[in-house]
Formats: sequence, structure tokens, C-alpha cells
Amino acid sequence: MTVSPLSSPSSLTRRRLLGGAVSLAALGSFATACGGSSASPSSDAASASTAPSASPSLATGSSVDAELIARRYPGLKPFAPAPPPPAVKPITLSLAHPQVFSRVPITEKVVFVTIDDGLEKDPAFIQMVKDFQVPLTVSLADTLIMDDYKYFAELHATGFVSIQNHTLTHPLDMPRLSAERQLAEIAGQQEKLRKEYGVAPYLFRPPGGNYDSATVAAARQAGLRGMMLWKESMEIHDMQYQTADHRLRPGDIILCHFRGPAQLKGETMVQMMANLYRHIQAQGFTVADVTDYV
Repeated sequence: MTVSPLSSPSSLTRRRLLGGAVSLAALGSFATACGGSSASPSSDAASASTAPSASPSLATGSSVDAELIARRYPGLKPFAPAPPPPAVKPITLSLAHPQVFSRVPITEKVVFVTIDDGLEKDPAFIQMVKDFQVPLTVSLADTLIMDDYKYFAELHATGFVSIQNHTLTHPLDMPRLSAERQLAEIAGQQEKLRKEYGVAPYLFRPPGGNYDSATVAAARQAGLRGMMLWKESMEIHDMQYQTADHRLRPGDIILCHFRGPAQLKGETMVQMMANLYRHIQAQGFTVADVTDYV
């Protein structure tokens, strides 16, 4: 099924509820600018140990060690295997008309975890990815990864991480840029990601979720086929929802960020992601690869 854009093309600027169009005073404020304000602690918060373990040979999740997970990430267990991907993807993307989407129309209790920017580069998170063996989609901005391209190469090499486009310099209000500048931001990052990681992203996430018709046109010209937004945003301990019932729904796309203690009030990327995984498991969901559905 082909999903239509979320709003009328006559609108000059679309702003997602959780976009957060906040200007940056410094890189340390990226967390607030990109995904909303920090949430208050909740009772499910717990820290995780990060002792090393062997890497999986295949990205199947079949070799996850339940005892290891329970020991390193209190209150968590391995995720249930995701159902087989549908024979026909629920969202059909088109290079001629890039689609804008924030969830996938499915009925299974599956959600999709996406992580933006690249500011924090915690080695323990790479181990966490290997431990859980769940698929993640990362949208990277060159200005935030250029000090350590190798880190994201190691993440990609786990076999559980796909890399997508998030612009060169992370402008939080793309519609304020000229059409030429928007194209330079997106096409330039396509080339950077191809050069550094040998990948050709087909999904674009506009910084802050802010875009206009020129952004869609630039994505098309840069060879991207879809613009991926989100339904929930993970903060330190809690999630921000776009629905009144504050519950996950099948096919929801969840936004996270590469953040560290400076943005997480002293907590680590691993602790934040463990909190996210507790929310997902507590609601009876598992995690699948969005590229299998879109």
C-alpha cells in the first residue's frame, strides 16, 4: 500500500508535534533541540553493566543470552522474535514522489527504533547492540559524526544497524533554507555516507521533523525515496507520545538520539536505551527493522 504524505502539499511548513524547533547554543544542547525536553525519572529506571561479550554472526536475534541480558540490564529480557516481514511492504516508496510517514500500517505488536544525530559515541552502546541483537535505524548528521566516523562503522558492522540521511550540518529549520541549500545539505550527506560507509540511504529524516515542499523536492533530487518522522520520542527515563492514551501502537516509529551524560543528567546512552526497551517490553511489543516494511 502506498502511504500519502501526512499533510497537504499547499502547507509551506510542517512541524511534527515532537520536532522541537529550538535553536542550538552549543552541541551539548542538541538533545533538547531535536526531540523534546528531558523527562522526570520514573520507577523503571535502572543502570546497566557493560562487560564485553561475543558478537553475533547473523542479525537474527536467535542467539541472545537471556541470563546475560538479565544480569547486565536489570528488568529486561531478550525481545521476542519479530514476525516474518510481509511479502509486500506495507509502505511502498517512490523516487518520483518521496512519501512522508511516521508509522507503518500493520497489526502485529511491532515497533521500530530509530536513533538520530551522532553526538554521543559510547563504546558500551555498541556492545548493547550486540547483546540484544535488535534492529536499529540510525540517521546521521555529518557535523556530529565527523570526529569519529569509525564508531558508526563499528555499529553498522554489527549487522543490526542501518544508516540513513540526516543532513550535513543539522539545520533545525530546513524550510528557512533556500531550495539550493536544502539540496546541498541532503545530497552532500548522501555522498559522505557513501564514502565513509559504502551505503546508499533511501530514507531522510529532516532535523527536528521540520520540512516543506522544497525539502521533499531536495530529497527526491538526492535520490531518497521517503521521509521518516516518528510517533514517540524517548527521553531519559520516559517517552513522549503523540497520542492521548500514551500507549504504543503497532507500527509506531520511535525517535531516540545519540546522547551522553551531558545531555542525560549524568546517565549514559546505555541506560537511556535500557529504559526505552523496558517501556517497549512492558507494553508487550517487540522491535523489527523498518527497512523490511518500508
